[in-house]
Amino acid sequence: MSNNQTQLIAYAAIALIVGAAIGYYVAGTMSTVPGDVAELQAQLTAARSQITTLENDVETLEAQIQELSNPTLSGTISIAGSTTVLPISQECANLFMSDHPEVQISVAGGGSGAGIKSGGSGEVDIGEASRNIKDTEFLSYPDLVPFAIAKDSVAIIVNPQNPLANSLDITMEQAKQIFAGEITNWSQLGGEDHEIEVFTREEGSGTREVFTTYIMGSEEFAATAGVKPSNGEMRAAVASNRYAVAYISLGYVDSSVKTAKIGGAEATVDNVLNGQYPITRILWMFTKGMPSELEAAFIEFVQGSEGQGVVKDLGYIPIY
Repeated sequence: MSNNQTQLIAYAAIALIVGAAIGYYVAGTMSTVPGDVAELQAQLTAARSQITTLENDVETLEAQIQELSNPTLSGTISIAGSTTVLPISQECANLFMSDHPEVQISVAGGGSGAGIKSGGSGEVDIGEASRNIKDTEFLSYPDLVPFAIAKDSVAIIVNPQNPLANSLDITMEQAKQIFAGEITNWSQLGGEDHEIEVFTREEGSGTREVFTTYIMGSEEFAATAGVKPSNGEMRAAVASNRYAVAYISLGYVDSSVKTAKIGGAEATVDNVLNGQYPITRILWMFTKGMPSELEAAFIEFVQGSEGQGVVKDLGYIPIY
C-alpha cells in the first residue's frame, strides 16, 4: 500500500472518529428529558471523557501520518568525484543532514574520472562527474546508473589587473590557439608585450574533457601549461597572476577573476540558456546499480526544489 493510500485511510479514520463523537453526544443529549438535570450532567461528563479519548486517538493518527510522510532516515553516504559538483553536494549534504540528524554524509573531490571509477567500483556510494560517462567507462562499470542534477558551462578567465580584463573577446579558434601555445604573447591579442601563462586541468578532469570537446578538438595543450588539480586551484592561479589564463566551471567564477567573451558573448547563465555562449554541459551523480533508499532520498533532494535552489545560488544552472 502506498503512503498516499495510507494517508487517505488515516484521514478517513479521523473523520469517522470525530463524527462518532459528535453523534454520540447529540444522540445522548436529545434522548434525555430536559428536566432530568442529573442524568444530563452525567452524559455530558461521559461525552467529555469520550472526546478527550478521541482527541488522543486523533493526535496518534496524525503522528503516524507525519511519520509516513517523512520517514526517519539513518545511515551513511560517501560521495566523491568532480570538483565542479563538489560545492553543490557539500551544501546539499549539510542541508540534508540538518533535516535528517541520523544521517552522515561525507563528500570529497578527486575529479570526474576518479568519481566514475570509485562510484562504478562501489568504493563510494555516489560518484560525481562534470562530463558524460564515456563508452569505455560504461564497459568497465556496466552497473552505473546516472542522475542529472544540474547544468553548467566552462568560462575562460584572466586576472582583473590584466589590461584586457574588461574587453577580451576572442573566437573559439583563438581560444584553441592560446591553450595550444600558438598565440603566446598578450600583444597578439592587443594587450601588453608579455608571455601568456597558460593553466590547464589534469587528465581525467571533467572540466578539461568538456573544454577539449568544445575548444581544443584534436589539438594538444601547450607543453608549458601549468597543470592544476581543481577548479579552485585554477581560479587561484589566475587570481594571483596578472598574465595568466585558465578555464573553470561557471559556478566557480567570482570577483577574483574576469571572464573572457567568446564571439561577443559573456559567460553567464542567461547566455548559456539562450545559446549565445557556446559551452554547456550536464553535471551528474551516479550509483552502482539502483540507489538504496537513503541514496535515492538524497539524490531526490538534490534534484528537488531545495537542492535546485542551492544549484542556482552557487552560480550553476538548475536542470529545470
